[in-house]
Amino acid sequence: MTVRVSDVTRALDALFPSWWAEPWDRVGLLIGDPDAAVSRAYVALDATVATVREAADNGCELLVTHHPPFLGELTAVVAADPAGRIVVDSCRLGVAVISLHTNLDRSPQGWQALPQACGFDSARPLERTPEEADLVTVYAPERAEQAVVEAMAQAGAGRIGQYERCYFAATGIGGFAPLPGASPVEGGGDPAAVPEVRIEMVAPPGRGHAVAHAAREAHPYEEPLITVTRILRRRTQAAFGAVAETTPTTLEDLAAAVSARLGAPVRAWGEPHARIERVAFANGSGGALIADAVAAGAHALVTGEVRYHDAQRALDAGLAVVEAGHDATELPLVSVIASALRDVLREEQVVVRPGRTTGWWVTRT
Repeated sequence: MTVRVSDVTRALDALFPSWWAEPWDRVGLLIGDPDAAVSRAYVALDATVATVREAADNGCELLVTHHPPFLGELTAVVAADPAGRIVVDSCRLGVAVISLHTNLDRSPQGWQALPQACGFDSARPLERTPEEADLVTVYAPERAEQAVVEAMAQAGAGRIGQYERCYFAATGIGGFAPLPGASPVEGGGDPAAVPEVRIEMVAPPGRGHAVAHAAREAHPYEEPLITVTRILRRRTQAAFGAVAETTPTTLEDLAAAVSARLGAPVRAWGEPHARIERVAFANGSGGALIADAVAAGAHALVTGEVRYHDAQRALDAGLAVVEAGHDATELPLVSVIASALRDVLREEQVVVRPGRTTGWWVTRT
C-alpha cells in the first residue's frame, strides 16, 4: 500500500495534536504535496537547506523535524531569503517538510525525553498554566446518544491528553410544546416530556462550532439545543516541561551528570554545593517555566538556555539553573519523532540524521 504525505501527517497529528502547539508556532505539513508518495523519511532536529538536501541525497521524499523552516507569515518565497531558500529547495528536490515543534514539546513523549536522556525515569509534567478549550454541550434523545458522540469525535472533539472520544453523559427530562408547523420526533403535536441525555465534549479552541455542526447533522431533532462555550481547563499530560525527584546531590554533581549524559558542555548558575533533591526540566528555552519549577518545589532547572535576568530571578526564588544548550536538550526529541514514524513506515524507511548538529563549542580559559 502506498503511503502518502497526508497519511504521515494524519498519524503524527494523532500523536502530537496541532492544537497543543503555541499560537505563534508553525507545525504540521509546512511544505509539499499532501498526495505525494513517501518511500523514505528523513528525521532531523532542524529544517534547513542542509537537511532538505540531505533528505534528497538519501532518497527521502519527506523531512520531519522539530524546528520548523520558518515562523510567522511568509510574505514572499524567494531563494535570496533564508526561509525562502528552504522552500525553493524543498519544492525543487521533491522533499515535503513536516515539523513537530511545541506540540511535540507538550506531548508526554516530548516532555519525558529530556529527563529520560538525563537518567530520570519517573518524571511528571511541569506546566501549570491552564489551557483554553471549547466545551460543546448537546441535548439528545437516549437512542441518539452514541451517534451524536461519534459524530462529535470525528469532528475533533473528545481528545484529552492520551485519551480520545472522551465525553460526559447525564440523563434527564426534556420538555417542549410544539408550535403550529413543527414536526417533533416525540409527542406528536402535544406538549411532551421525554427522556434525554446531556452530552458534553471538549474540543480544540476554535473548533467548537465545527463540532456543533457535526452534532447537528447526527441529531434527530429539527431544533436541537447545542451550545459552545470557551473554557479554561487544567493541563494534564499535555504540558511543557517535567519535574522529577533525585537522590540528594549537589548542583555541581547534577551539572556534571547532565553534561555526561547529553555529551555537551554545560554551565550552572548557583552555588556549586547547593543541595538538589527535585529537578525540573525544560528542553530548549526554559525561562517561561521558571515560575512553574519554583511552584513545583524544584531545586534546579535543567534547560537549554535562559536569559541573564531570568537566571537571576530563578536563583532569587531558590532555583538553580543548568544550561546544556538549546540543541543538546532537544536532540532527544529526534528519537521520539523517528519512533513515531516507524509506526507508519518500515524501520528501513526511516533515516535519522547521524551525529550532532553543528552547534556551540567552548573555548579553553
